Amino acid sequence: MPQRRKVWAETTFAQRKAVLRSLMQYVLDNAEQICRIAGLDSGKTMVDAQLGEILVTVEKIQWTLKHGEKALAPSRRPTNLLMMYKRNTVHYEPLGVVAALVSWNYPFHNMIGPIISALFSGNGILVKVSEQTAWSSAYFASIARGALVAHGFDPQLVQTIVCWPQTANHLTCHPGISHITFIGSQSVAHHVAASAAKSLTPVVAELGGKDPFVILDSAAHDLKRISEIILRGTFQAAGQNCIGIERVIAAPAAHDKLVQILEPRVKALRLGPQADVGAMISDASFDRLEKVIAEAVSQGARLLAGGKRYNHPDYPQGHYFQPTLLVDVTPDMTIAQHECFAPVLTILRAKSSSPAEILSIANAPNFGLGASVHGSERDPNLQPIVRGLRAGMVAVNDFAAYYAVQLPFGGAGGSGYGRFAGEEGLRGLCNTKAICEDRFGWLGIRTAIPPPVQYPVKSQDDSWAFTQGVVEVGYGAPGRKLKGLVKMFKNM
Repeated sequence: MPQRRKVWAETTFAQRKAVLRSLMQYVLDNAEQICRIAGLDSGKTMVDAQLGEILVTVEKIQWTLKHGEKALAPSRRPTNLLMMYKRNTVHYEPLGVVAALVSWNYPFHNMIGPIISALFSGNGILVKVSEQTAWSSAYFASIARGALVAHGFDPQLVQTIVCWPQTANHLTCHPGISHITFIGSQSVAHHVAASAAKSLTPVVAELGGKDPFVILDSAAHDLKRISEIILRGTFQAAGQNCIGIERVIAAPAAHDKLVQILEPRVKALRLGPQADVGAMISDASFDRLEKVIAEAVSQGARLLAGGKRYNHPDYPQGHYFQPTLLVDVTPDMTIAQHECFAPVLTILRAKSSSPAEILSIANAPNFGLGASVHGSERDPNLQPIVRGLRAGMVAVNDFAAYYAVQLPFGGAGGSGYGRFAGEEGLRGLCNTKAICEDRFGWLGIRTAIPPPVQYPVKSQDDSWAFTQGVVEVGYGAPGRKLKGLVKMFKNM
């Protein structure tokens, strides 16, 4: 890849945009086929695939086409009085070959997203796809390669591999990899980070969350709209969403009415590829889910719907879990502390809308990915809660809106570190090179070492007084600047 990577690194933004436009056109023209393949491999419904695979992917391409060049263009930086004869610029240069280890929940978007950013920033990319969705990933990779070929570039700039987790160590510690984006679990992230440390490869880690969805008393009049958002944010893709709603925290004025609205709606949800909630990727989590739900019920929670695996009569080989509604959940319960990643809606009752009460519940788990807060803009509790949430992203009176506008994506605490998407994501795939050069070099104005500090130093006292004057001229108040200037001239 070295030679082809070098050729790509030297392409113009116009050439890279042409490749992305072809990619976008293909995605739009073949959206139904992409959704169908993603659904067959991951279990999601066609609507879930349209929203979670297509919409977010073409948005990322469009944002990159419109704003990517500005994000990576050289940027001028300020100077200071002592260095006023200098011009400062920051350049963003390709790293080389980057890698992405992506999860299975959105096989198309999770693969194409890193490819978009890597190619636009001038890099080649190696994507380690999930063994759970290896079949669809082969087709999705061919889409990206086809866009390169259409414009005369080497398709091998995009490479994919499928392997068992234990084999991935060869990739994550390889010195030829300049950056790793990892999307997965906390436990696997420990291994990835330790392996990458051997070659000092930087890692961006997105590790899921226990995202809170807060409803304040001041939002009680808006529960019909909010309940629709809750249902979509919880049950899309059978709840297998990194920024899915994991906990609804409802203040007293909203709680009871919200439960009344949601109970019949959850009970009415249908399972199946052409229905409301699709299959899960496997049944590996079913024992754990049934256990934590039963444990919560034994501790006082009320199970109003679902709670168990479902043997679908039409799809006996599918892995279905009943849409679940669990209320009267308390922060100390296991289900309130650990990510479900399943079609499980839990509701916690807050004693009040006060920031102290809400934040004590919302920030309790060791996660900090996304969050949502619903309340009146005039509610004095709203902004203190938004600012106090331990999260990488917050949607106010909405859910996951930050992802639809390409804000930097990532978390805090147990949800990982670093950011992808947005300007920060693109720049993270670059070598940030700071360049300081002469503004008036053509006039002979360049840095010169003054006699008092030239080696060998003739007088320590004079050199001390001179350098003290330099500091005072550069950073003192006006009167001190004048005194510093006098010191400099007296001790030249």
